[in-house]
Amino acid sequence: MQKQLNHSHFGHEIMPQATHDEQAMEDHFLAMRAWTNRNVDPLDRRLLDEVIVPEVEAATSKKPTSSAHVRKPLEAHPLHQYWLTLSLHYQDRIWRSIDGSIARQYDELAEKVEQHSKAPIGSLTLDPDLEIPRYIGEFDHHRMPGSYTVDTAEDDFRAGALYDRFSSTYLRNMNGGWKNDGRGHTLASHMKDFYPDFQPKRILDLGCSIGQSTVAIASAYPDAEIHAIDLGAPMLRYGHARAEAMGVPIHFSQQNAECTNFEDASFDLVTSSAMFHETSAKGMRAIMRECHRLLRPGGIMCHVEVPPRHEHLSLWDQMRCDFESHYNNEPFMTSLARTDWVEVAEKAGFERDKVLVGYRKGVPELKVDRSDFFTEGHPEGRTLLGSWYACSAEKT
Repeated sequence: MQKQLNHSHFGHEIMPQATHDEQAMEDHFLAMRAWTNRNVDPLDRRLLDEVIVPEVEAATSKKPTSSAHVRKPLEAHPLHQYWLTLSLHYQDRIWRSIDGSIARQYDELAEKVEQHSKAPIGSLTLDPDLEIPRYIGEFDHHRMPGSYTVDTAEDDFRAGALYDRFSSTYLRNMNGGWKNDGRGHTLASHMKDFYPDFQPKRILDLGCSIGQSTVAIASAYPDAEIHAIDLGAPMLRYGHARAEAMGVPIHFSQQNAECTNFEDASFDLVTSSAMFHETSAKGMRAIMRECHRLLRPGGIMCHVEVPPRHEHLSLWDQMRCDFESHYNNEPFMTSLARTDWVEVAEKAGFERDKVLVGYRKGVPELKVDRSDFFTEGHPEGRTLLGSWYACSAEKT
């Protein structure tokens, strides 16, 4: 039998553990990802800038200004096809490696999930009749097998366990370490920075997945009652057990963020972390309206999202963002990068001058520092990896 790695290596009590060989396999494909980023990305960038752009400009007498203008000729080139192949291969292999590890220890994990759900300090409410919107139900997001909603057994939690291990592995040192809670700490830091006297009594986290960010937000507001919703039952089962194992009381429920069952004006703070890019244009606007409905006067919504903004990106970085929509099963991401958040929030009912948008440097723990918030993109048009795009607004 292979030796398990030290328990403390993996963040919290119910996270799936890896044998030596399983960890070695994951590390191999993480190294492939790093090698591709370091060696092939620059070549692909040069291919676009030095070959494809001049070809398009010569053929059209116009300099391309959008990734849409160069996608077809770029994807016809063997070098870019090589880059695409590598990018999809390491992504799929990491998922496959972790999925096999979870299958090996599923029964052991089931005992842990059941144990931590017996005498809860929080709660879990599921709705088997909930209609799953197409933008979630029809895609394996991030190429995750089964995505967030597929049950493979009774009381299944596989999707949550898979997501927990993948997200912490994939972003190991970029988003709060093995707990992968950096987005939550970044959101809380934004709140403490711009709304220092705000003390919410009741908080709702939308699209919470397994509650990684929710737990971080709860730590920033320890006296608040915390609710968290998601569409995926297996994500919520795992997230509930995870929060219980951490000793954090959170009330999880299976709901659609577009139309929750909570009463009007029933929350002081409504949050989300990297949720909107997995919705749709229609869904985003409905969720923003729901935020406004749920907030009490003086309440605040605060969202952190993936950082790409097309107006700040070079052609290659625009293409890299579009890759997530075209190949990584995140169909709204490229549209979200072009969406005017202030306009969406204003149409949802928030006053325009109360809406704040900009980039926020990601942090692994609460850090109140105004210099971590900025509105300008990278001077070379690079994606601001390690930062998030923040939007907050007060309801008057």
